[in-house]
Amino acid sequence: MEHSELFLLLPKYEDVEEQPEYIKSTNIMTEDEILKVVNKIDEICMFISNENYKGYYDAENVSAFLYPAKILKESYPNTITRMRMVMSKWGENWRSQKMQKPTESYMYYCIPIKDDTLCEITEQKFVSTDGSTFLLVNCDAFSCASETVTTKRNQYEVELDVRNADIKSISRWYETNRKPQRTFNLNPKHGENGKGAHPDNKGEKVSVLMCSRGEAKNMLLKAIGSDPRVLYFFDKKYNQYIEFKCESKNTYHGFHLDAIDEKRVPEEIKMMINKLIP
Repeated sequence: MEHSELFLLLPKYEDVEEQPEYIKSTNIMTEDEILKVVNKIDEICMFISNENYKGYYDAENVSAFLYPAKILKESYPNTITRMRMVMSKWGENWRSQKMQKPTESYMYYCIPIKDDTLCEITEQKFVSTDGSTFLLVNCDAFSCASETVTTKRNQYEVELDVRNADIKSISRWYETNRKPQRTFNLNPKHGENGKGAHPDNKGEKVSVLMCSRGEAKNMLLKAIGSDPRVLYFFDKKYNQYIEFKCESKNTYHGFHLDAIDEKRVPEEIKMMINKLIP
């Protein structure tokens, strides 16, 4: 079944030699600096928790990033444990079920590569037949001037999407690459453009869709939530949150929330939405 696959790539500590040449090297980082990176990844995990995705990382790449923490454990008391927890949320180590083959050749900008994340995402995208989408999440691991890189598997070129490791970049990618994509369904009960809502609902208040169905559809593609059955976004035009409720798999209807009803939007969701809106 179609889905999205996200591959995480981290920089390496400068003394580690086993990582690919294109990976950036970092000087020794404080525990706070490392935890800042780890927390950024954790925020992405929270953001994509309701997406239909598989997450992959390279345990050797993670180890190369955490090298100082492993050598000087007393100076980094919380780092390794915190990283393990976040990686378990992210997904799985692709090395446990590696798909790249030693019989195939892989290249990145005319440079041979082997046994690394670029090889793995290249192989998985090359053999995929179900319409799934693939994203390389670049946590300042290598220089990339555009949103794609091209690798080669033998004589065949494979174009890979690349986004920085922040929820705004990944949200924009999902707007057009979510598999399967969300569908908006106009529910007459809530009207459209602030009009046409049913005057009563067995005596209960009826929330109104203030915008058009097209505007709601665009916001649905950006919407987030802690439960896939209820998603939220913020409509700057009307200065109100909009709530989307799932009717069936990937199909939602929506309506705006007044000052009283917006209290049901979780605070952590509001904080993430604030980072997503322009």
